[in-house]
Amino acid sequence: FSEGAPDTHPMLAGLGVEPTGNALDGELVASLLKGRRSPLKAALLDQRLIAGLGNIYVSEALWRAGLSPLREAGTIANPGKKAKQQRDALAEAIRAVIADAIAAGGSSLRDYMQTDGSLGYFQHSFAVYDREGEPCSKHGCGGHIERIVQSGRSTFYCRTCQL
Repeated sequence: FSEGAPDTHPMLAGLGVEPTGNALDGELVASLLKGRRSPLKAALLDQRLIAGLGNIYVSEALWRAGLSPLREAGTIANPGKKAKQQRDALAEAIRAVIADAIAAGGSSLRDYMQTDGSLGYFQHSFAVYDREGEPCSKHGCGGHIERIVQSGRSTFYCRTCQL
């Protein structure tokens, strides 16, 4: 492929928007999710929409945004002030989770490590991922982290504060 145009390479051409760039905002999230009837978490894992979001990062971003992984994805694109606040919060949470994970060197689970052999430390700041049964750490929540299975993947969330 030609230098300067990696998005035309067959392996990259179908990937969605980059989650770390300024392009990812609430309006873009709304346009990507409009009309989607799948659960919000499943839609966010679709690499054709937003590239690079994995199971951990989606669970953490949804918790930060206060959104249920079970809600219909398209509802984030609804008209009105509340839906706008939710999609703006989701876009911000996605960007923040990715930035925090990069700053921490990623998440070292099982056999992941960086190219130099060092481990990442983002797993030490998980709010929900792999914390089933623990109290929710969101101030004033009082709920507990639950684990469900969606599309064959573990989803961790707090049904009390993630609506």
